[in-house]
Amino acid sequence: MPAHAGHSLLLPGVDLARDPYRYDLTELEGLDVLSEPSECLLESQAGVAQQFGVGYSYFLVNGASVGLIAALLAAIKPGEKVLLPRNVHRSVLSGLILSGAQPVWFLPERLPEWGLWGAVSLENLTTQLHRHPDVRAVCITSPTYEGIGSDVQELSALCRAQGITLIVDEAHGSLWPFTEQLPASACGFECDAVIHSMHKSGGSLTQSALAHLPKGSRIAPDVFQQALNALQTTSPSYLLMASLEASVAFLSSAQGQSRIQGLMEKNHALRRHLAETLQTFRLFQPAEDWLGFWDPCKLYFRHSSLPGEEWGAYIESERQIAYESASPEGVLYLANLGLEAEDFEAFRQVLQEEDKWLAAAGATDSMAQAGLELPNPSVLVPEMALLPREAFFCNGERVSLTQALGRVAKETIVHCPPGIPVLFPGERIQEAHLAFLPEEGVLVIR
Repeated sequence: MPAHAGHSLLLPGVDLARDPYRYDLTELEGLDVLSEPSECLLESQAGVAQQFGVGYSYFLVNGASVGLIAALLAAIKPGEKVLLPRNVHRSVLSGLILSGAQPVWFLPERLPEWGLWGAVSLENLTTQLHRHPDVRAVCITSPTYEGIGSDVQELSALCRAQGITLIVDEAHGSLWPFTEQLPASACGFECDAVIHSMHKSGGSLTQSALAHLPKGSRIAPDVFQQALNALQTTSPSYLLMASLEASVAFLSSAQGQSRIQGLMEKNHALRRHLAETLQTFRLFQPAEDWLGFWDPCKLYFRHSSLPGEEWGAYIESERQIAYESASPEGVLYLANLGLEAEDFEAFRQVLQEEDKWLAAAGATDSMAQAGLELPNPSVLVPEMALLPREAFFCNGERVSLTQALGRVAKETIVHCPPGIPVLFPGERIQEAHLAFLPEEGVLVIR
């Protein structure tokens, strides 16, 4: 990321790059006010909403995070319960702290062969809502970092039938509304808020994102705007907002559609070639019944015997192929809109050369892999001793791992923002957590 990969994905005549200082303006006469849009910004956001087929769209100049937090603030009140899979973005924690809501955690599906967390199934959500009938809202991540989406149409119908607000973090699916070659966007279903991180795959500048209230949303537009106003800067970047408007216009145009078509063709050719030729690397492909909810532009690899953090770092430092995310289980690369044919060819060549070298060196062809074994579900969803908001305002101290057992965490321990956290603030530390904690110790409630 970002998806533009250093190229201006803009329509002819739109040039934000040549002189960005021209767009670095403040709220002058005629430029409207983002917190109370009534002129050009209102018109621009309405145009974006029309392109996405939603009731309302909002420019976000503090990333998708601010949209998720605003949705939580607009949907739930202090003490009310919100149902959350453990793979929500860490910004959701900020929403819990600010709202005072009570999280009810559960685990999404897991793909143990690949070391991935996946979708929230209808069966899983139905079970959780039966266990917690007083839940007021649900927030899911679809797609995941690795591109695995949930059947949002089924989930939204269930939530709508039970009067529950559904927030969909579609940050990693910003291209989904613009092509039928990718899964259907949550914008077209009975959801209450959908968040897009446009810089991740849509081509806009970093830190720019969109929030949408689909038609029929339970969240009132003025309530959502009020929540945003409590979070966003009073001096929004017009360069970022212009980038959002320009990116949506490009993706909706004939030129943008041609660019998306070219991306899909190059990516499918790359996937097909690598799947047929790799010996020691394995490229993720979901089961047939998941294909309609999966983004093939997310290229996730496991190696048959090497930890992902090891081989991913080597290829980045020695072969100049940057990964998006690496864990002991595997490495994620992104086939993004700004990449050219030569970029795809360079990636293919490097990966095949490394694969041949490793095969000749005797790498085994099995899914066995060094790394930490996952603890049982009771540890993955720890005991919550305090609400996140309560833990946030408690005094804390950093202790060594030998002193951490039984204490209550005051910080989030997570591999990367979209990962399954080891601990959230307010959760009690168990022995199985210790192997996953930083060697320098952990911040706990005093």
